[in-house]
Amino acid sequence: MTKAIGLVIFMIVLVLGIMMGETQGQEMCHDLPMRGQNCVDDTCATLCKQKWNGSGLCFPNGQIKDCLCTFPCKS
Repeated sequence: MTKAIGLVIFMIVLVLGIMMGETQGQEMCHDLPMRGQNCVDDTCATLCKQKWNGSGLCFPNGQIKDCLCTFPCKS
């Protein structure tokens, strides 16, 4: 459980670091749109792009992989 939480935090920091170069000064939001479903990289990326014009990455969370979307917050 602790490893999974640490990995989630690491992935969020990694995604934020990547996105900061593209959107400096803009607050970034996150969502897990596929809760309870096993994440597929292409599906996650496409879903995040279509829904929020953001980026999506799969990360391991226990027995399954979750989809983490990162996108610019609406102001």
